[in-house]
Amino acid sequence: MALMRSTPGGPRRSIPWLIYHAGAMAAFMYILLQAAQTLTKDMGAAVQERQSARSRSELQVQANTGQDRHSLWTPSPERDAKDPELAAFLRKVAINNEVLMAVSNINYARKGGMLDMWIQNVLRAGVKNAMVLALDDETKKNAEEMGMAAFRMQLEIPKAQQGNGDNHAVSAMKFRILSHFLELGYSVFLSDVDIITLQNPFGFLARDSDVESMSDGWDAATAYGYNDVLDDEEMGWARYAHSMRVFVFNSGLFYIRATQASMDLLNKVIHRVETENGWDQALFNECIFFPSHPGYKDPSVTRRVLDFELFMNSKTLFKFLRYSGQKYIDHRPVMIHVNYHSNKFERMGAVVKRYVDGDLKALDDFPVRS
Repeated sequence: MALMRSTPGGPRRSIPWLIYHAGAMAAFMYILLQAAQTLTKDMGAAVQERQSARSRSELQVQANTGQDRHSLWTPSPERDAKDPELAAFLRKVAINNEVLMAVSNINYARKGGMLDMWIQNVLRAGVKNAMVLALDDETKKNAEEMGMAAFRMQLEIPKAQQGNGDNHAVSAMKFRILSHFLELGYSVFLSDVDIITLQNPFGFLARDSDVESMSDGWDAATAYGYNDVLDDEEMGWARYAHSMRVFVFNSGLFYIRATQASMDLLNKVIHRVETENGWDQALFNECIFFPSHPGYKDPSVTRRVLDFELFMNSKTLFKFLRYSGQKYIDHRPVMIHVNYHSNKFERMGAVVKRYVDGDLKALDDFPVRS
């Protein structure tokens, strides 16, 4: 006799019948699952294909227009409209949409001061596309009387930088100033006023990177980078941990190209110098070198270190080069930045005597190896 089973309110069913229908239902569910998986796979492939097509399209647009984050911006009527007065000034001063610029207030611009010396040597070196960004009317007047183009810009020192001393406070403002120039499609070689220019620096640029900067390093290793090894003896076999080190870019002498990546860098630096009580050079380098990590996206600029023997800091000159014998006699830097020493004006004058007047003993009165 066949086994029968009843369900409340329903007819009695045989167990084989139930097994048959359960199997049919399982088969049906398996078919539905396979169809769903196939549909999901097809939809995923379609989305991926659309994304790939969009990426290929974007790359094609970039190839046709050159518009990627590192493509050079150039002036245009649309860009000029962002700051017509500055745009009109730059059209007269710039050569190949580039300018050499110093930012100054009256503290450096008094007659016979550092700005005067900066201007004299820039003009002597034959730089035609140089200018002073004046933070007050007297600075603009003095620069123009020296024969240098000058543009007046009204800016306030960020609250976060107030109290840091005039030198650092003014230095922190230059990143916002630079953003105005880049937005108009002009690349800028930024120079502090404690720099002696001996040759036209535009002839020594590679122009293959968003930023090209003087280094605070004094030899090939410190300027261009080296493998630094930490010895942790307690780790036994794994005691040696490697890291990469490179001495910082100097925020007082660098060339920045008008690109989207450069603008992204400036915006990050501007935000930090205007909200943090930090040294602008340290913040500048952190934004350039620190990689993306959880919670942070770096601006991904391309960067190049300028030849440290051509774009020279004062440690390189006073501690090393002046004791190098024939090389000290023969070598001629492009620009010398008196950044490592506090008696800037005296050392700038000595640099002029050495390289303009040809006095090989001009540096002898300064402390040995310093």
